Amino acid sequence: WIYIHDFPSCGMSVRVPGKTTGRIHHLLSRNEEYYFYILDADPDVTDIREQFPLRLTETIEIARRMNIRHPWKGSFPFVMTTDFLITKADGIHARTVKCSGELDSPRVVEKFSIESRYWSDKGVDWKIVTERQIDRELALNLQWLDSGDKPESLIPDTETREALKHGVLGMVDDRGLLPTNCITVLEKRFPVPPGSAISIYKSLVLDGSLAPNLRQKLFF
Repeated sequence: WIYIHDFPSCGMSVRVPGKTTGRIHHLLSRNEEYYFYILDADPDVTDIREQFPLRLTETIEIARRMNIRHPWKGSFPFVMTTDFLITKADGIHARTVKCSGELDSPRVVEKFSIESRYWSDKGVDWKIVTERQIDRELALNLQWLDSGDKPESLIPDTETREALKHGVLGMVDDRGLLPTNCITVLEKRFPVPPGSAISIYKSLVLDGSLAPNLRQKLFF
């Protein structure tokens, strides 16, 4: 419902390709981005819909019943949205992402009351997610693993690519990490373009060949 170009560029917003959905997701805050990476890596998640619009007639009626002023934009009632509508094996989950400090605002709480009642009336699980519930280190690691060139683009030759994979696997430590001093050694041995060893390492983590603790810093 909302795209990042709908708002002036005065804050953080980003387009992120989703592996789960195969489409570009429009995220309006850093916390939304971090939370998205975690959702996108969750094998139980089958669909992610961001900035999901709530039916205007229903939110207006809920606000009237609760004696709360409905959000307006100029002369028109504003269409409220939920940051993420998530489909999992056990059903639909609605999540709103907000900085914990903003929850002290009475007006923010009023709007969340409307949103909460909207999803409750539909039997959908709704919760607020703040930075306190988001594992930032996990999100940053997932973001890093998805970044950069893929091995196929850096190393077109299949045999060289496979050889480098074996080289990387032979040099990771018992935590599943590739020591920094091994990167240049590997790239000179084969030889391959700079960044190839890291790209191969990322691919091995993503395909499950390596299983480092993603809740600890992977940047080495």
